[in-house]
Amino acid sequence: MKIGRITAYALVVIIFVLFFSLVTPVSSKTVATITLPGVCNAKLSPLAISWQLPADVEGELKQKNFNVVQRAVDTFAWQEFIALNWPAIVGDGDRGVPDKNLAINAPGPRVWETWKETSEVYLPNGAVPQPWNSNEPLPNGLKGDGRTKILFRQSKVDEVLNDEFQPTKADGALPGTLTDQWGNVVRYEIRMNKVLFDYVVKNKLYNPEQQALLPEINAPDGSILIKAAWREITPEESGRFHNVPAYVQDLTTGKYQLQQMGLVGFHIMYKTPSAPQWIWSTYEQVDNVPGLNHSGSANTVFSFHGDRCVNCLTNKQTILGVPNQVTRRTPIPHQDPDCSQPTKAVDNVAELNRLVQAGLKDSVWANYELINAQWAIPKSAADKSPDTVFHVLPALLANTTMETYIQGTSSCMGCHAMARSSNVKKFASADFSFTFADALPTQIDPQVVSPPDEPVTAWDNQHWNSILRGYQLTTETYEEMPEFVLTAKLHCASCHLNAGANPKASSWFGMMKKYQYPETINLQKRINLCFEHSLNGKPLTITADSPDFQAFISYMQWLDEQAEVLNIDLPKTPYPPIAKLTGNPNQGQAIFEQKCAFCHGALGQGRYGSDTYYRPALWGPNSFNRQAGMARINTLAEFIHGNMPYQFDGVLTDQEAWDLATYIDGQPRPEGPGSRQN
Repeated sequence: MKIGRITAYALVVIIFVLFFSLVTPVSSKTVATITLPGVCNAKLSPLAISWQLPADVEGELKQKNFNVVQRAVDTFAWQEFIALNWPAIVGDGDRGVPDKNLAINAPGPRVWETWKETSEVYLPNGAVPQPWNSNEPLPNGLKGDGRTKILFRQSKVDEVLNDEFQPTKADGALPGTLTDQWGNVVRYEIRMNKVLFDYVVKNKLYNPEQQALLPEINAPDGSILIKAAWREITPEESGRFHNVPAYVQDLTTGKYQLQQMGLVGFHIMYKTPSAPQWIWSTYEQVDNVPGLNHSGSANTVFSFHGDRCVNCLTNKQTILGVPNQVTRRTPIPHQDPDCSQPTKAVDNVAELNRLVQAGLKDSVWANYELINAQWAIPKSAADKSPDTVFHVLPALLANTTMETYIQGTSSCMGCHAMARSSNVKKFASADFSFTFADALPTQIDPQVVSPPDEPVTAWDNQHWNSILRGYQLTTETYEEMPEFVLTAKLHCASCHLNAGANPKASSWFGMMKKYQYPETINLQKRINLCFEHSLNGKPLTITADSPDFQAFISYMQWLDEQAEVLNIDLPKTPYPPIAKLTGNPNQGQAIFEQKCAFCHGALGQGRYGSDTYYRPALWGPNSFNRQAGMARINTLAEFIHGNMPYQFDGVLTDQEAWDLATYIDGQPRPEGPGSRQN
């Protein structure tokens, strides 16, 4: 065993020396470079250890061999990481400026750390943010010069835009926090550069009413957003982390205390001239989780993985204070490309990391690694589809500190494509950034009735308990009615969104008139069809005094009352009509993997962690059967286009909706009673 360790160590030293022979030492006086080997007979420029931020990917994503493009993108990702983590000038009036007289291993705040935190930009009541060079305000009771980091986020998703809209967890019953092996919750920050800040201020995007006036948000080239993850560290650990003192908010008391924090995760989204969908790159500290060719010692203590926890479930959410056991679902690419397959976009990122880490050996940044970088294939001039329609490589991208629980379905570009502006009347793209939705106050769609809160009229008072019960049955159907919903894990509200109160999602407005209630029992029969088909269950017994039927009907009557009070435009069709097209199931699968799977699961199985409904099953034994209205491709396409992704309706084109519907329709599901034609 001892000889084996010595031999392995000797090999590492030899490899290191060979790598480093290609590297110019780090210096603040000269621009050091790292010469990288060619890929598929293409020679790319050396990687510079420099404060200079690259303006675009070398070759502008136009190389015919995608393996070469991927290496160019990955090199760009390391180049921007180095430039953004260059020491910044510290002084009033200098936010975001690199100190060109220092080397990368010099102490002090990094360039990106002096940018604006989005909480400085999107203020209560749409207030105008302070000028770029103003210091970050301190929370009440704290003293300082405004340069000490403030960490209040416990998720990469902003508190305003919660996980209902941008999912980062898989279990709705447990917090989406990440807890390290010592029981400390990871903290996050989100920062923007001056290019993006100036665009926000110029167009008054900090104000949701002003933002809603724009036909779309289109950030300028050069815009950058950073998401960073931090954990508490000890003095003994500090040499392996970029670390800073920070005021950290206690999750229980809300008070702040000064802690030494180490950087564990880093996202960069950078809009360049060749990448209207932005370049997405993600990085981690090398001791986060075990992995191939780990650069630490055999005794490395990992931040988010403990060998002592043999029976711990991996990548599962836990209650606060209980460490998460994290593994990497998608390995860092470690294979050389097959140049005879020019459409595969393969790069040996692990090897690239070793080369760059060797060049950064005199700095703490040698303890960080690129996980991967994502880019969209440029479109032809004839392709006039919106930027939200794309083909992305690689298909998946996840950081163990930010997409911990959805790594197997995480696509940065796919998820962010659905970002919308504050315009609630019509979808307007927010250019792949959810941060624009932080503009306060959050806008509410006046055409969607809010859940019942308190009775207003005499009729409300008389029927209030039945109304509330009807709402509960609508939103918790299979849990509250297991004797009628036997296998499906769906709610009425899974299809009738907002519990039947959304005019674009087969609303329940006007049901009394449509089904001639109470003169006939047609309404009860129609409800039973939903139970038999959409819920793949059993019909309720129709009796004059059925409390369940009465609860559903009372709630529907209350919706009619609200529609009249709020002057809601009653829909003429269940869903907004779309053009009749032919769907492509293969294309539908690709769209599903990018824009749907992170909510509904890779196999459409939904998300029911802790045996709790979080996202509905789209096919399989827990979904609707072949008799359901959603089993008709045209109906499903209309529903998808008008309502999906949830709360981001309108981002999908008509063709995408048909492709998705065709793909979903081809998946297995219960047949239901009788034939499909019936």
